Amino acid sequence: MNELAKEVSKFHEKLKSRRTNWDNHWEEVAYFVVPQKDNVYVKQRRSRGEKKSNKANLFDSTAIHSNELLAAALHGMLTNPSTFWFELSTGNPEIDKQDDVKLWLQRSVSRIHQVLNNSNFQTEIHEVFLDLGSFGTSSMRIEEDDELIMRFHARPINEMYIQENAKGTIDTVSREYVYTGRQILQQFGEEVFTQEELMKIKRDEMKEWDIIHLVRPRSDYDDRKKNQKNKPYASIHVLKTLHVLLKESGFDEFPYIVPRWSKISGETYGRSPAMKALPDIKMINQVMKATIQSAQKMVDPPLQVPDDGVLLPLKTSPGSLNYYRAGTKDRIEPLNTQGRPDLGFQLMEQIKLQIRQSFFIDQLQLNEGPQMTATEVIQRTEEKLRLLGPLLGRLHFELLKPLIDRVFGIMARKEQLPANAPQILQGQDLEVRFSSMIARAQKTSELDNLNRGMQTIGGLMEADPSIYDNIDGDEIVKFVGDTLNLPQELFRKDKEREELRAQRQQAEQQASERQAALEQGQAANQMAQATRAEEGI
Repeated sequence: MNELAKEVSKFHEKLKSRRTNWDNHWEEVAYFVVPQKDNVYVKQRRSRGEKKSNKANLFDSTAIHSNELLAAALHGMLTNPSTFWFELSTGNPEIDKQDDVKLWLQRSVSRIHQVLNNSNFQTEIHEVFLDLGSFGTSSMRIEEDDELIMRFHARPINEMYIQENAKGTIDTVSREYVYTGRQILQQFGEEVFTQEELMKIKRDEMKEWDIIHLVRPRSDYDDRKKNQKNKPYASIHVLKTLHVLLKESGFDEFPYIVPRWSKISGETYGRSPAMKALPDIKMINQVMKATIQSAQKMVDPPLQVPDDGVLLPLKTSPGSLNYYRAGTKDRIEPLNTQGRPDLGFQLMEQIKLQIRQSFFIDQLQLNEGPQMTATEVIQRTEEKLRLLGPLLGRLHFELLKPLIDRVFGIMARKEQLPANAPQILQGQDLEVRFSSMIARAQKTSELDNLNRGMQTIGGLMEADPSIYDNIDGDEIVKFVGDTLNLPQELFRKDKEREELRAQRQQAEQQASERQAALEQGQAANQMAQATRAEEGI
């Protein structure tokens, strides 16, 4: 028994015991909001191919649909594949303004964006957003890949056990997953086992074994040593039952991205919109069940049957005949229950509205009026996106930033970034800034202020044109380009701009000189003609 494997197993069990209450909560959320993932809890491992949502009390899909809409909206607003949703910066505005630096950074962003879109990132990030809206915590692993440069894996919440560092950042993940004996031998080889352990594995190669994968910061990391076991993050695979150390290696960056929707102080796992709406979700299922039963009674009401006037069995199918004894006055009559399913539908509409509001659907969907202009539509859209900004600030810090950091590191090691980086960037740490739809909506308020300011100044310049001397038009153009994240290729470099202006000034001066010479020639000609006229020539 390996001591490191035993230590990892013990640490994993501690993390597992701390998550018990969350398992119960996630089980309930999964059943009502993401029924296709109702095996997130680890109490009972479901059989493969088992029918999902086969319980009898799931009657309404409002929460399911709302969570899918929220995930789709987050995907489109934060990681839209058709737009650049992040930028790179040195953190120094003076360096960022240099034309060669700005151009290289934008080309790097374009290259990263291309690699992400050519990988499986877009499909996996959608699963991450589905888990965020429902469970409040999601995870994705990013690993290097020879074919796609990198590969993404959205991991189910039941596999993940996490721990924060002193700064509240998740830097430790212990994942428990299942491999068959055959897969274990293919992945890790036979040399890691003793002969006795190998016989147990080979006895039934289709038997499933639990494996622990622990990733945590390496306390004895030394950046002077270059090997797989001396990297900032340790990676340890352990066969749980036999306490066998399968593999020990490391990562240059933390390979797991573990964002949380929101977090209560003192807790490690996140809370979600679905958890907030869970009472309404349960209620609408009960109301829907009662309303369906009420409607069924009205469509197919219970019957009142005299105990001795009808020949049984009673037939209720269409066109059926029931016989009763001659001379009796009792009839088969429906029992009027005075049901009001319309009241149930009214109540459900109110509950549905509350559920949609919990998932921010009212902010994500724009209700356009018939008289709205295109400008009004844009303004309303940006206003709603600004309201979502504070809610999504955590996702920038816990999802997008570590994602780009990890992707940038992989691409740098694989030499996939643009060549000929400016010398000033050597050894410079880069920052990630976000230019997604929500981030741009936050920035457009600055452009609104600029527009209002220029309108006010324009009115003053009509009275005193010299006021225009205070305006630096070049800086205004740069400000607009940076705010809207316009490609650097659209703008001339400072040197090219000055050369163009010098050429224009020289051409204007030459034209002015030619015009002056022409006017002088015309004046001399007119004087000569006048002189000749006076002399009578």
